[in-house]
Amino acid sequence: MVVIKIAVCDDDEIICDELTAIIKNYFTKSDRAVLIKDFKSGEQLLRAKISFDIIFLDIEMPVLNGIETARKLRSWDVNSKIIYITNYNNYKRSAYKVHAFDYICKPITGKAICNTLNDAISYLDNRYTPKKFVFKTEQGMIALEIDDIYYFEYSVRKVIIVTAKENYASTSYSLKQLHEKTCKYNFASPHKSYIVNMLHIRSIKGFDIFIDNDDKIPLAQKKAVDFKKEYNDFLQSTFDMI
Repeated sequence: MVVIKIAVCDDDEIICDELTAIIKNYFTKSDRAVLIKDFKSGEQLLRAKISFDIIFLDIEMPVLNGIETARKLRSWDVNSKIIYITNYNNYKRSAYKVHAFDYICKPITGKAICNTLNDAISYLDNRYTPKKFVFKTEQGMIALEIDDIYYFEYSVRKVIIVTAKENYASTSYSLKQLHEKTCKYNFASPHKSYIVNMLHIRSIKGFDIFIDNDDKIPLAQKKAVDFKKEYNDFLQSTFDMI
């Protein structure tokens, strides 16, 4: 599951609400997972420190306008697709200096927003080609999409790869090797015998981690604080917190 993260940044609350409604409708019709967060100023957007996939950004805002916001943003986020929303045409040159993806003049229309979303999502889909790993297992060489893996468990000198479809056993890897390969894909180690895909954590209660497939894995007491912080950071950057 790839969640498309979208920011809407405009000091006009009516525009924010209108844009959010159009975007929600777009993703509902296309049956895609989306996270939408709205911000009333460039300062709020920068403080969030979230790497969004797409940012709808007003240019005319008090204190920090959309161009300055993007310049600051680009110091640590070079990949987001910035789509400017504005009443004015004279900012286009400045907009493209910060590598803006598109430039839409107000009043906004559903058609214009959907057209630019089509283009942006096309770029993102190419970037988000599912990542596959090939594992040497007792069943032979197996190619698995990273998001289909729930967790790895070390048991009786074997690593068990627990997936959405079935489990595979391997004696070819250590958990340390697997963690080094998968940590950038939101895998973390809650216990010396486990590496879990945080995307598939349903809940954490005490020292028990409940997985989407109804399995329960342990959370080591000495790792609890760091792991819960890592998981909370993952949630904050990936899903809509209510």
